[in-house]
Amino acid sequence: MEENAPASAQALNPPATDADIRELRDSLRCQLPEVLEVWLRCNNGSTAKDARTAIPGGGRLTPHLDSKIFPGGEMFLDCRSIVERYENNLRVAEDIGDEDWWEPSWIPVLAEADAHYGLILDAGQRDGSVPVLAYRETDYPKRYASSLEELLAGVADMLEHGRGDGGLTRGRQASVQDGRVVWN
Repeated sequence: MEENAPASAQALNPPATDADIRELRDSLRCQLPEVLEVWLRCNNGSTAKDARTAIPGGGRLTPHLDSKIFPGGEMFLDCRSIVERYENNLRVAEDIGDEDWWEPSWIPVLAEADAHYGLILDAGQRDGSVPVLAYRETDYPKRYASSLEELLAGVADMLEHGRGDGGLTRGRQASVQDGRVVWN
């Protein structure tokens, strides 16, 4: 990305620090999946250029155009944003009295900035798998992919080789415009 889409590459944060990972672990009511920790230690989300506004009960992240490096225009959340969304969603589930709306084992990883849409990791599976669920304002989360690795591999294949049929890339092609990744 640094060579071919430098504007998008600049949206990637540096790797998460030990303190970032510790804060994330301490905030979750479930175990941090290894795949997410590895990804965050490579880059702590695609939010480096985003604006953060303080609001009561947390913060609001306004994404920069370059942050939307995934096919649906989602941003990959950094540790701090994961914690904020995780805690907020658990609070909403409690406030509306619907524990099925958001479970403690669901960890948000990709999200739209201004709506309740995105992808979460379900870290509560008894078999040790960590499937990816898609969530929307109007629906309960549903299985989307077997793993984060599968989704990221599909995006990498499309970006590196111009082909691939992963869950996020199905029916889409990537190009570079003004130094940023754009999905058609």
